[in-house]
Amino acid sequence: MPPKIKYGIYPNPLPDEQGNTTYQVRHKPEATMDEKAFLDHLKMHNTYNTTMMQSSLIILKDEIIEQLRNNRRFRIDGLGTFQMKVGLKMQYDEEGNPVKPHFTDPDKITARDVEVQGVSFTPDPSFVSQLKDTTSTQNINGRGVAGPNRPYTREEIIDFLDKYLRENHFITRRQMEQKLGITAYRAQRWLDELTAEPYSHYYAKKQGNTWVYYRYGWEG
Repeated sequence: MPPKIKYGIYPNPLPDEQGNTTYQVRHKPEATMDEKAFLDHLKMHNTYNTTMMQSSLIILKDEIIEQLRNNRRFRIDGLGTFQMKVGLKMQYDEEGNPVKPHFTDPDKITARDVEVQGVSFTPDPSFVSQLKDTTSTQNINGRGVAGPNRPYTREEIIDFLDKYLRENHFITRRQMEQKLGITAYRAQRWLDELTAEPYSHYYAKKQGNTWVYYRYGWEG
């Protein structure tokens, strides 16, 4: 029996042109396989030399970084293509509060305003085709059951953030997405809007590749 791709059904935040609620589906992963688990899996199910595999992974990572730094995309046949993402650095006002960059004149943007913000991955069509060919799908909530992706008011979002941040001191976009049962786009949009407001109570700091959001004075 082929493995089943598990998904959930969620209402879109905005109605369609006729005012009807429409729905989307999202993948619901159960866990993450890290490098150690991957090597243990190879050791158990294959005859690969895991020490050589671990070294190969390190070499591959370093090579991808080198090629991206040299302004090249990095393509692995049958897998996909890695490409660097750049964007504008967060700016800060006179009091040190973070402010989203806002330029109305392209001539004002200099190299000091630009930073590497991540890496995108575009899968090879054959990779996606192979994934499709060997799997089936399963609704984790049961037929006709939709998950909670309802639109929230600004007051509800602020109430949630204040309660969560008072106890946990910080939140990520992913945590907000999971706690409220909303899309990544919707969670990021709320966080961007609230941190960009004049005299905002919230601010963001980048930790590694992740933006972490705080409320002033509640950092713990």
